[in-house]
Amino acid sequence: MVVVSFHIPNSLMKELERLVEEVGFTSKSEAIREAIRLLIREYKKKSAGGVAY
Repeated sequence: MVVVSFHIPNSLMKELERLVEEVGFTSKSEAIREAIRLLIREYKKKSAGGVAY
């Protein structure tokens, strides 16, 4: 696995931490990986001519 470092606003970090607790992700990294998967899936739908909701 590759390590990626980035900056996010404090408010977004607080929302991420809340999401991790509420949804039951094991870590912030897991939640971010899932968010990236969802983003990629949505773009693939759009590029295939489908409508992503």
